[in-house]
Amino acid sequence: MDKMVFWGIIIIASLVIGRQLYLHFHNNSQPQHSLKVTVAGKQTREFIGRTSKEKTDLPPPRVDYYVSFLPLSGGEAREFKVSEHIYEQLIPRETGTLVVQGSRFIAFEPDETILDND
Repeated sequence: MDKMVFWGIIIIASLVIGRQLYLHFHNNSQPQHSLKVTVAGKQTREFIGRTSKEKTDLPPPRVDYYVSFLPLSGGEAREFKVSEHIYEQLIPRETGTLVVQGSRFIAFEPDETILDND
């Protein structure tokens, strides 16, 4: 029974690592392309880690940052995990050019805004 559990864990770990490697190499083989989008929304997701029984303080939560982009030409919104720096710079309903490679976020270039000095 112990050998079955051990091999089950090995198989699951291999599948998870294999999927990550596949996505990495698949994205790298894709050309970068851009599309006109609007920033549809932003959200954060927090993950609180576990502590041992002796510790009473919780570790600081890990925060992941996500931004959704809606193509101006129509289609479904696409959500990407981004860095905190990029997350803070993006403004909902802002339009610009999204650059992606496969399923990987590369960059967002906002449209130039012309300021009126009236």
